[in-house]
Amino acid sequence: MRAAIIDDRSYDRTTLYHELDSVLRERGYIVEAIDLFSGGEEFLADFRRGKYDLIFLDIYMEGINGIQTAAEIRRQDKSVRLIFATTSNDFAAESYSLRADYYLLKPYVHEDIVKAMKLIDLASYEKQRIIRLPDHTTCLLHDIIFSEYFNHKIGLHLKGHKVIKVRASQAGMESLLCSNDFFVPCTKGIIVNLEYVKKIDDNTIFLEDDNQVPVSRRRMADIKKAHAAYLFQRVRQ
Repeated sequence: MRAAIIDDRSYDRTTLYHELDSVLRERGYIVEAIDLFSGGEEFLADFRRGKYDLIFLDIYMEGINGIQTAAEIRRQDKSVRLIFATTSNDFAAESYSLRADYYLLKPYVHEDIVKAMKLIDLASYEKQRIIRLPDHTTCLLHDIIFSEYFNHKIGLHLKGHKVIKVRASQAGMESLLCSNDFFVPCTKGIIVNLEYVKKIDDNTIFLEDDNQVPVSRRRMADIKKAHAAYLFQRVRQ
């Protein structure tokens, strides 16, 4: 889960950061990052489609306000979850015209953030998350079953027995995929998505697409630990 908080008040940014991090972890989400921004201009300079799953925007900000920032976000990204945060309902109509997913009133209350996370159904959105590959193409992150490196290219094995090849280094692909806790390197040149592991037996991982990949002996304990942690998170969700 990747989230952004845009608010020109440092206290409100920090408060929401801690509350949001706590609620997401309580609900079993893997929190990759919660990035903080002091204004709309700063955020938009860094923003691109698919970067975030969830964005919180304060409406009353100096410079570009939350409504203007949200309009530019929606122009670039139609599916990211938007939650407006403010002390007033004055802009409720404008926020919903931008397909806001929730309207959170300040001061922040833990139970209100819990309610927001339940209502916007992040679990279904997570499955639609897009990843940008080194050759600037994209694919659905959760469609990747495993990757394998050969001759300066990465083969990405996807759902539906589809394989796409990308010119990239193994180190670069590990950095891209393994920033998500459900991807793990299992041996030299191979990265596996734990979502598709059927079983781990001896030195082999059996995958749901009927592929089998080897596991190096030195990584076996870490792979089993990571798989157990993934299964525990899935049960909690």
